[in-house]
Amino acid sequence: MTDYHFITANDFRQFSQEVLTKTDLSSNDADDVIEPLVYASLRGIDTHGVRNFKSYYVDTIVDGSIDPQAKIGIEFETPMSARATGNNGNGLVASAWGMRLAIEKAAATGIGMVSIRNSNHLGAAGYFAYLAVEHDMIGVSMSGHLYGNGTSRGMAPVFSLQPMFGTNPFAVAIPCEKQPPFVLDMSTSVVPVNKVEFAKDRGESIPIGWCLDENGNPTSDPATAKIYLPLGGSRETGGHKGFGLAIIVEAMTALLSAGWADGDNGYSQDKIAHFMGAFRIDMFREPSDFKVAMDAMIDSLHQAAPAAGHDRVYVPGEIEHETQQERLRTGIPLSDKEVADLLALSEQFDVPLNLLR
Repeated sequence: MTDYHFITANDFRQFSQEVLTKTDLSSNDADDVIEPLVYASLRGIDTHGVRNFKSYYVDTIVDGSIDPQAKIGIEFETPMSARATGNNGNGLVASAWGMRLAIEKAAATGIGMVSIRNSNHLGAAGYFAYLAVEHDMIGVSMSGHLYGNGTSRGMAPVFSLQPMFGTNPFAVAIPCEKQPPFVLDMSTSVVPVNKVEFAKDRGESIPIGWCLDENGNPTSDPATAKIYLPLGGSRETGGHKGFGLAIIVEAMTALLSAGWADGDNGYSQDKIAHFMGAFRIDMFREPSDFKVAMDAMIDSLHQAAPAAGHDRVYVPGEIEHETQQERLRTGIPLSDKEVADLLALSEQFDVPLNLLR
């Protein structure tokens, strides 16, 4: 690996906006694709940031896998909820739309919930939950995929070696007063697919315990990782908990949205499904008092004596917040492959690319 190149968040925004509009994605929809990627890369979630731009969000439009003109359709609605279809559009666009609608409904009724079927890759789940924080709301986002007949790569149920699930992530974001917002963003498998792909991109091995190969043997080679273990690993180490959480995510996303439905070949899921939720804190107490209490709780956790080799306790969202402050100054680091991908798009769409070095 050579030294990293860097790109500023605004330079990436400008470049990617020009590229996406040339794929027939509207300017507003392009923004909804770009902002989750910038969020992820600035916060050090490099597995879900700029590295995915070409392969997940441009190439899939060019090859016809995703419809850039797709219109989200509401199929059922109440003052507090909505069920919608993404009509095979971009998953980031559908998820941003869904969270905005959930926030709008929560503002009016106290709670807003939106489930969306027939969509595509969610990206960093934490981004969408985070959108609720500035409204003094708690945000929740999830994304699920269950393959009724199994799949070649994915998470296997406990006591099975047959991949059945995507890595079914969920996130919760909670506002604080002075502390950075609490943001828990996690897969229900030990590790998401993107993190294994990320290691493969860099020619790195993966820890034993993340995945198994196609024969069910533990593997440290990302190229042979096919069976993703549920969070917790085996039954003896708590894998049933990750398995159970994956089922909950599936129920909240695909089942509520009618994405897991009876068809010609029995029950199956058309594509990826999402769930977005927003909950107004003032339905319970004064938001400022709640946020001060969040600060106090986090402060108490900071007082815990650190384990050997560590200087402090971090709660979810803090490391990412500190990384964001640093990368706003230095730029987003790009690996050789990420630079190559952006240069290829620059040539393909005749859009200039500005790198720091």
